Amino acid sequence: MNVFLDLEETIIRSWSDARLMNAQKIRDFLHQNSVKQVSIFSFAVWDVKDQARFADEILPMIETALDVKVVLCPTVQDMMLADTKLTGVRWFGDVSEFIPIRGKHGAFHNWCMLNCVGQESILIDDVVKHTFFIDHDSNTAVTTFNVNTL
Repeated sequence: MNVFLDLEETIIRSWSDARLMNAQKIRDFLHQNSVKQVSIFSFAVWDVKDQARFADEILPMIETALDVKVVLCPTVQDMMLADTKLTGVRWFGDVSEFIPIRGKHGAFHNWCMLNCVGQESILIDDVVKHTFFIDHDSNTAVTTFNVNTL
């Protein structure tokens, strides 16, 4: 099982206020499901500059608080490129167009359909509803959980 975490309003307050929130709730969920590593899936990480800031300033705090290893943190640019590769259509001029058009559900679904084929992937986020999708042809399962109702 792949577990992805959103950043803002899910595990940290905001990009400019990186204090932890919901850490115990998320940690309990991860421990109950024997999860030892997570990935980040956040629209706050637009590019490699943001990715570097995350790695330097936020990642160590999250790993300590949740007692897990963070193994991946794609940028929104990475998400947009994956979407284009999966769909074969270049819809977006830049990430500022991608985010409102695709949304978190669509971006995460397409990311998993390209990068997590044959696996179960879960996103914990503050803006998503509880959803479950399975592609029977590829045996790929995509689930979203709202952190406020964990």
